[in-house]
Amino acid sequence: MAMKPWDGDRPQTPRTVIERSDIEARGLSFTFATERITAPTDWCSFDAGNHLMYVYRHGAMRSMETLLDWGPSGRIPPSAGDIWWKPAGIPCSALVQGDVAGYCEIAIPGRTIGDTALIPRVKYKNPLVHHLVEEIHSVAGRDDVVARLLTESLAETLRLLIIDTYTAAPQVARPDRTTLDQATRSLIMEYLSDSLDTEITLDTLAELAEMPAGAFIQAFRRTFHTTPYQFVLDRRIAHAKTLLLTTSRSITEIAAAVGFSTPNHFATAFKRRVGVSPRVYRLDAGASVDVDKPSQGRERRR
Repeated sequence: MAMKPWDGDRPQTPRTVIERSDIEARGLSFTFATERITAPTDWCSFDAGNHLMYVYRHGAMRSMETLLDWGPSGRIPPSAGDIWWKPAGIPCSALVQGDVAGYCEIAIPGRTIGDTALIPRVKYKNPLVHHLVEEIHSVAGRDDVVARLLTESLAETLRLLIIDTYTAAPQVARPDRTTLDQATRSLIMEYLSDSLDTEITLDTLAELAEMPAGAFIQAFRRTFHTTPYQFVLDRRIAHAKTLLLTTSRSITEIAAAVGFSTPNHFATAFKRRVGVSPRVYRLDAGASVDVDKPSQGRERRR
């Protein structure tokens, strides 16, 4: 049976760290590491007190399957400069394999960015962030005055960039924009109904509402009492349940139809919310279709 991202159902794989260096500056903690990943390797993280940012720096990775509740994983392995922003208190796990992989993990205490919420991102590109991280690494082995001053300056620039670009700071908004009005809610719901089989990004939803991403997150939470991503994920699962009960599509086909990058990611997310796997859900409901064969468009007779 093929491995899937770790979800507490098996021991985590060992990690082979070839080299590692740790730096602290301006309240941020930088961990530069290179790992050997010739065997399937679990990358799992959880930090209740710190936001985490990951910058992929170098290496040849053949596959990466990610289990997230805060953004789509995507099927394409990362390339140098790809960035993940992970808010505090949210777990994530990935199963990776390739040759070697070099990355930087940055722990960001809430107080260093004004105790504001960090906006999650998956495989995000920002050349300036990548450049700042590489410059910090370039002087990591030095202990002279110039290197220390340069590290502090680069880290402070990164800290301010995070505050300015990636946090959901309190908005001084008009009263009518602290929640989503009926017209905006209808527009979002219509868009979601038509787009569940595609990648739905926070930025796209915020643009539909004609709001900055930070303000949109707050308004969405006040309106729907959940985060945008959790809301979208719940709708994907709800639509998947309908397809499982009313069509003869395979599990793989349904996973793609509701916007999951892999059947494993779909099965794991489904089980976490429904309590059973998609296959068991379909069988328990009395479905009598062969879920291992492509449906070729055949629908169940009602």
